[in-house]
This record gives sequence, C-alpha cells and structure tokens, in this order.
Amino acid sequence: MPTAGLLFAKTSPKHPDLTEEVFNKWYSTEHIQDVVDAGLADLAIRYKNLDPKAKYQYLAVYRIPDVSKLSDEKFMATIKKDSKLLPGKEPGKNGEWPDVLDAEIPGYEILQSFEGPNDQKTRAKGIVTVAMEPAEGTDDDFDDWYRKQHLDMISMCRGYHRSTRYKKLDGSKPRYLAIHEYETTDFPGDQLKVVVGTEWSKKVIKNSPIFDRNMWEYITEYRKGGQEKL
Repeated sequence: MPTAGLLFAKTSPKHPDLTEEVFNKWYSTEHIQDVVDAGLADLAIRYKNLDPKAKYQYLAVYRIPDVSKLSDEKFMATIKKDSKLLPGKEPGKNGEWPDVLDAEIPGYEILQSFEGPNDQKTRAKGIVTVAMEPAEGTDDDFDDWYRKQHLDMISMCRGYHRSTRYKKLDGSKPRYLAIHEYETTDFPGDQLKVVVGTEWSKKVIKNSPIFDRNMWEYITEYRKGGQEKL
C-alpha cells in the first residue's frame, strides 16, 4: 500500500530580475498546478512567512498520496521546471526555477493526524510549523509527549483546527515536523505559553538540539480537479 506524505517546499526569490510579484504569479498560477496536474500531489497550499526577516519567505505544502514517486527520477523529470515568467540565463529563453530561487524542499512520510475537538470544515488561515530533532535516544519519549500530552493541550487553544506530524524521508536532521493549523494568524500566544510550560514540554524542548518554529499565513491552494474557492 502506498505511503502518504508531504513535500515541504520553503522558497524565496533570489534572482535580481525576479520580482516578488512575478514570483508569486508564477508560483500560484503555474507551478503548484504543474506539480498537482503531473500526478505527484493531490493538493498544494501556499503560505507566506509572518517573519519578514526569515530566510524563506514562502512555503508550499504538497499532499503526496505516494511518496515513492519522489525518488522516481523519470517521473519527477516530467514536472515542468521552466516558465516564460522566470528570468532565463540567456535572452529570449525561459528561466528554470532551480536557477532563480533559494529553496529547501524535503519530503516527509506521515506519522499522525490529530483533529481538534471541533470538526473544522474550512481551510485554516494560519499555520505554525515546528521542525524538531529530539535528544539522542529519546524518540519514543518525544512521540509519547506529542500523543499523550502536547496535542491534547494545543487542541484546547483558541482557533485551533488540527495538527499533522511527519518524519523526514531521507533521515536528515531535524527529522520531525509538526504542522498546527489555526483559524487565523492571531495565534493564542497566552495559551500556547501554558502548553509549552509543562515539565514534560520544557524537558523535550530544552533537550532538543534543533527546534525551528515558523508562523505562516495562507495565500492560495490548488487541488486535483482544479482550483477550489473557499
């Protein structure tokens, strides 16, 4: 049975001739559609980083029904890389995105899906992503923390929708990723301080050699069968 997962694409334009406006037009109207229409993903969602100083200003998450496709070079080569919107190496030639973007695009397999107490049908407008590497030898305790305390507590916070946890396919660190979805980008900071203030939470976070947390705002999405208006 195919293993489901995620492609987590953090990007920023780096070419001096690629404006943010053109970058976003290409990404939202061409690239995410190319990835979905090629059959790699059945849903792609774009977000913008709420931290203007962050290295990666944009995020695209692609829901992958079969992560084995990510290692199929022949299949991956069918996904279009060039566009007339992107600056090329030579005048009159289409540019290719690997040449004009800073990008970090790891693949993940899904570990856990967690729904909050309220059945949410609308798309969350804000997400918090947390990439972590637990202290050596504590993977089981790390997993127990999420399953037995952390997610239950987060789910009681204002505006919470759901969480999904992943593990990186190539094993590079940080290996674990959690995506927490909220109704808006007005995240409940006061309540989240309580969540991470438990003894178990402080122990896990303090001992983690890598803890990378970002907050993002929804831009647009594209799914198999075409664009869905929310």
